Amino acid sequence: MEDVIYRLASGVSVRNESFGLLFYCAEDTNLTFVNSGDLLDAEQLSGCQNASDLCRLSESKSKKIQKILSKLVERGLILENRISV
Repeated sequence: MEDVIYRLASGVSVRNESFGLLFYCAEDTNLTFVNSGDLLDAEQLSGCQNASDLCRLSESKSKKIQKILSKLVERGLILENRISV
């Protein structure tokens, strides 16, 4: 069985905003706005977070969270580590 852990990439910070999350990359000073509503919290992404813990909601919300996380990984804002359990 495989588990997934997410954490912020080096040099990236995140904070809560009224629309969702705001990511700041110190390397290139880019801001990324994520309209996640209340699905994700900056505190959840500030440390290492288990994907199953992030997605303990209804199936539709869990799918939305997974989609957001995938996009954040693509953009290099968070890192995804797969570990065998």
